Amino acid sequence: MAGKCFIFRFADVEAHEREFSLVKAGETLAVEPKAFRVLLILLRNSKKLIPKEELLNAVWGDAAVTENSLTRAIALLRKLLADDAREPRFIETVTSVGYRWLCPVEAAEDPSAVASMPEPGAPGESIKAANAGSAAASAGDDSHGRAGQARWVWAAIAGSIALILLASGYWYLSRPLPPPRISAYTQITRDGRTKDLEGTDGSRLYFTQFSPNKIAQVSVNGGEIAEVPVAVPERGLYLALMDISRDGSNALIELAGGEEGKQAASSLWVAPILGGSAKRLDTGASGNFSPDGSEVIYSTDEGDILLSRIDGTEERRLANVGSRAYWFKWSPNGKTIRFTRNDGSLWEMNPDGSAIHRLLSDWTEKGFLCCGGWTSDGGFYLFHLHKSPIESNVWALDERHGLFRPGSAAPVRLTTGPIQWGGSIWGGPIPSRDGKSIFVEGITPRGELSRIDPRTGSLQPFLGGISAEFVSFSPDGKSVAYVLFPEGTLWKADLEGSNRIQLSIPPIQAYNPRWSPDSKQILFWTDAFGGRHSTTFIVSAEGGVPRKLIPGEGIDSRDASWSPDGNKVVFDAGTLTAKPDTRDLRMIELKSGQIQAVPGSAGFWSVRWSPDGRYLAAFAYPSMPMLRIFD
Repeated sequence: MAGKCFIFRFADVEAHEREFSLVKAGETLAVEPKAFRVLLILLRNSKKLIPKEELLNAVWGDAAVTENSLTRAIALLRKLLADDAREPRFIETVTSVGYRWLCPVEAAEDPSAVASMPEPGAPGESIKAANAGSAAASAGDDSHGRAGQARWVWAAIAGSIALILLASGYWYLSRPLPPPRISAYTQITRDGRTKDLEGTDGSRLYFTQFSPNKIAQVSVNGGEIAEVPVAVPERGLYLALMDISRDGSNALIELAGGEEGKQAASSLWVAPILGGSAKRLDTGASGNFSPDGSEVIYSTDEGDILLSRIDGTEERRLANVGSRAYWFKWSPNGKTIRFTRNDGSLWEMNPDGSAIHRLLSDWTEKGFLCCGGWTSDGGFYLFHLHKSPIESNVWALDERHGLFRPGSAAPVRLTTGPIQWGGSIWGGPIPSRDGKSIFVEGITPRGELSRIDPRTGSLQPFLGGISAEFVSFSPDGKSVAYVLFPEGTLWKADLEGSNRIQLSIPPIQAYNPRWSPDSKQILFWTDAFGGRHSTTFIVSAEGGVPRKLIPGEGIDSRDASWSPDGNKVVFDAGTLTAKPDTRDLRMIELKSGQIQAVPGSAGFWSVRWSPDGRYLAAFAYPSMPMLRIFD
């Protein structure tokens, strides 16, 4: 019986099926067997979409694995082939469906791989017969020969068994460790208020509540929510809990903004949980206690990362990361610090600020990464991935280190919708002290569009009570624009809700629609989640493809407003995460495209043009009470 193997050639690479090897530009590359089997299936089915389930069944069979094993195999192949998932040359990802091989493939039979079994009477059989005849004809002690032969047989059997046991043991010990999974959910609070979950002392959960603003706590088993009476001697826009010391004795508080705008920068305070005066650390934000509770690490708007004692002494600068950083966490062994940067990326460094580098830089999942923390044994690093304002989940990076059994190289998703897990961006997930549970915010967004009856002051459904926001009425009084919540799509309808037209499609998340003075066009803006990039669009009120207000990618623009004659648009340039002194107000002449800055507008945002065309009104960053008028 003869079997054939092939050599597949593409680009400058050869895949040798018989040898399970890749040769790229003359160099042999090491590749895992499972990943190579995935590659073979894709090569044999070039240009065809192969479903994930088909690949899992073909490569892993009945083994209990998840899609993460396949994702990891694809990631390994892409790394070996230097293939970019965003602009693939070889392997295309069809989201939630499967994978497709893109590059042309040549297949040639491998002549060295053709093997044959001896037929009866073939040379191999003749040799056996000759050996048997020689043994029968040999003179001497026949019983001694049989005993020696038996010893060889038993030795061969014992050796085979030993090899089987060794191979089985190696196979078992080298298998990837089973991924983590969520086995049950328990709802702890039921008041429906937005919270930022920040820490636990083992028996209680501590969080910031914004409406009304307070620091609060609740038992890990649920029950009544109680306010934590922290006393900060200064006033600001709001208080936010940053962390709880491991022994539960101290809270780290951020005071955002200042009274009447007198103090724009945030400040950090260490406040005893059981009462007592809070100690001001410095002007900074987003701090975290060290594992022993004796020090605090925090960031400034300029990107400096600082470390000081909890009494504010011995402050020292560890590093600068170019922008504000958040959610610092020490590893359980105290050897590593991880944090989130302003652009939604995870970073890692040593406690002295050295060896600073980006984490998961090659991960194919895109979104805003935030708020990571280790389980108590250091086995898993848990974090949020926010893909949009309405999609966020908890992921786990497996960092267990067995003798032979490594964890998964790619993060594993632990949660799924429709609940937004960690919807407020900056809170949680918080592992329990025993490492068996995760505490996390869960948000189910819903709304009802209402209007206020001016005669009675009562709320009445508007447009049938649909779930929508950002309502804007046309100047001619005939139409209304609104954004569906939480989908984020822009719509226009008649005042009574009829003749609805969809004006934008996902993934655009529309904000603040503004009608042109002639009621024929609508301005709106969108941003990459987390405020990292902003774009303003113009769309016809009758539908069509939205076009950018400013072509290209050079200027971030948001929250625009029309001039009364409709010839100009004013907007705030910059993103929410940009430094205040890099943001200003600008005007664009629609016919010429000429852009000019509004003098004296550095640091201002959310601009509106007065109906008579004489004034601009805008807020001063970051304090909402600071409203300014520009002539």
